Amino acid sequence: MDSLLYQLYSGDYDTALEPNKSLREVDKKLWAERDKVHKMFGDEFMEHFLELEDKREELRKFLYFQKGFSLGIRLMLEALTPA
Repeated sequence: MDSLLYQLYSGDYDTALEPNKSLREVDKKLWAERDKVHKMFGDEFMEHFLELEDKREELRKFLYFQKGFSLGIRLMLEALTPA
């Protein structure tokens, strides 16, 4: 099925951003700084740090999805409700 609703239901809807030049530059700087921290604190610390960062990012993604979904529903209700 190609419907948007089915893509949302099945988890196939892609919300990933296309990285642009500015984002790639910031990512490059961020990884350079992470390498410095890794050298200072070692593998175990970095593993734990990155696991926490992954959990935070998953939660942020869900909260953005939830807010966007709520906005979509509110817009539909407003459009369908007579003035």
